[in-house]
Amino acid sequence: MISGQGIMRELGLTEVISKALEVYRRGFIQYIILFLAAEVISGLITIPIQRAYVLPVAPVNMTAQQFFAWFPGYMGALVPLTVLTSMVSLVVIAPAYASAVKMASDDAEKGQVDLGSSFRFTLSKLVWVWALNIIVGVVVVFGLIALFVPGVILGIMFCLALPVLMVENRGVIECMSRSRELVGHRWLKTFVLFVIGIILLGIASGIANVIGGAFGGAGTLVSNALSAFYLPLIPITLTVYYYSNLARSVSSQGTQVPMAPVVMSQPGMKFCPNCGTQLVSSATFCSKCGAKQPA
Repeated sequence: MISGQGIMRELGLTEVISKALEVYRRGFIQYIILFLAAEVISGLITIPIQRAYVLPVAPVNMTAQQFFAWFPGYMGALVPLTVLTSMVSLVVIAPAYASAVKMASDDAEKGQVDLGSSFRFTLSKLVWVWALNIIVGVVVVFGLIALFVPGVILGIMFCLALPVLMVENRGVIECMSRSRELVGHRWLKTFVLFVIGIILLGIASGIANVIGGAFGGAGTLVSNALSAFYLPLIPITLTVYYYSNLARSVSSQGTQVPMAPVVMSQPGMKFCPNCGTQLVSSATFCSKCGAKQPA
């Protein structure tokens, strides 16, 4: 595996972000079409779910009795709402992220972007995309529930698993292991990139929600549509970061040139030019590979 044509060395944080913006700009229309379709479909399915499971508002300065009356109803709405919206995200949004990774990868390796071929490639690997998202999602969520910090560490560890799946064509567990390998020795850098991403996405999401709130009942659909303008930067940035770390990995391997052992020929002996087996000088054929020996 080689690094992308446009990323031949490890990039700094600002370079990763700059490169991601450059990739997004080149394929802007296709990324928007992909995520706009995914977000609108997701919104149309999510709206009736949100109306079916409305979270009860907690009373102000509630007493213990009020809490025990309110909490079962809250959890009764929260659990199915969370499960169903997560399923919608898995089925609709996850393929969009995978397709965007493939598009960014094609941009890096071939210098071109094709939404149609990228989406078809994603469909051919859809089961693996879903499986990877489920396994990584469950592992990270349990880590967050446990002590929070383990969840953050696991999120960083497996953040490149999807690019590995779409570029290197590995199995789910191999993708997770490979992601951990690529992120290794760059934990702080990856964490800082995550923090920057969360801050920027939080600002963009807040603006989209404020605008969507002005549209009343259609607010969810509007905010989902607006999110199509900034969400593509997540898979694009991860893909750029994947190639940056891959370039570092390839470079470090290239500097480790193995030294071949020096074997001294003994008197009356020679080496087969085909396989290197040591033979008596009078041998006509190699005893190992059968190659005819020069006179």
